[in-house]
Amino acid sequence: MMLSDVRDYIESMGIADHVYMGKLDGKQDKSIGVYASKHEHPYKTAIGGPQMESYGIKNITLLCHWNTSYRETEKASLKLIKRLSTTREANVNEETIKFIQPLVNEPVPVDTDENGIYEMVIEAAVIYEKKGQGERK
Repeated sequence: MMLSDVRDYIESMGIADHVYMGKLDGKQDKSIGVYASKHEHPYKTAIGGPQMESYGIKNITLLCHWNTSYRETEKASLKLIKRLSTTREANVNEETIKFIQPLVNEPVPVDTDENGIYEMVIEAAVIYEKKGQGERK
């Protein structure tokens, strides 16, 4: 599973007007940015090695860059975290997301950007089905 698959799944939720990956291009209102997590996570593998794994974990950070209303930004962020936590067996780009585990109880406010737009962050682990070793087609 690639970050672009997660981005496409977040876009399919229809919560935001714009969904970006890697960089919020132009910082448009009502946007969600999808990033690879910068936090360290312990390496885990199945007994018998990676070839025995049936699932993988992709740790992500989501930035909800909304508008000048804290209330509306929080509402959109809570909607996103609820949708993430209820995801089960979602198919995107020939990949299967088994479920998404938010790593925070609620979105974390990170104040406003230089234009007064409120932003909130959600950390999550995307648990996805592994389809065997080798390159993705």
